[in-house]
Amino acid sequence: MQKHNVFLVDDHTIFAESLKLLLEARPEFCVIGSTDSCHSAIAQVKKCRPDIVLMDISMPDLSGIEATRRITEALPETKVVALTMHKDEGFVAQFFEAGGSGYLVKDADAQCLFGALKAVCKGERFLSPSISGYKINGYGEMDEEEEGPKLSPREREVLKLIAEGKSRKEIGKRLNISVRTLDTHRTNILLKLGCKSTAELVHYAVRRKLVELI
Repeated sequence: MQKHNVFLVDDHTIFAESLKLLLEARPEFCVIGSTDSCHSAIAQVKKCRPDIVLMDISMPDLSGIEATRRITEALPETKVVALTMHKDEGFVAQFFEAGGSGYLVKDADAQCLFGALKAVCKGERFLSPSISGYKINGYGEMDEEEEGPKLSPREREVLKLIAEGKSRKEIGKRLNISVRTLDTHRTNILLKLGCKSTAELVHYAVRRKLVELI
């Protein structure tokens, strides 16, 4: 049986230690290192070159998404699997765009964890069952030349500020426009993009990299 080397990145010590015990109870996995720092993880992973990195997204020193990007750029053969509490589709999209191979939510059971690790080792993408309704095949594959709906420069500014969570009053003040004018821009943006809610606008902004949720 082929043994896969795993590196753990999580700032919750008890969770990381329990995860190590869980993985090492299986003959196909070997935990070769762990850290509670993304900066440390990047340096250590470059040295030990594991098959898989289990990465928490919310880390104190650097986003796990940015760490994933740096690791996969340096070591394309290393598979990074997110192990996180975040179920927001924006995080999922950015993680796969950063080069991640699997996205696992911490409410998953042990068998799901093992299944995710085996899947990514075979070159497959894996998405946690609790968020399996998301479409992951297109993440990271958007054609840069794809024009999409035509938004005016002002509409793009409004969309970006909406996606950043700014209030109507804050956006109006920032752009020096009235709330009524802002509402008109928002309505036009919704119509052009075919969106029905602010959540859909945020997702579009993330996909187009107008805003980052990290």
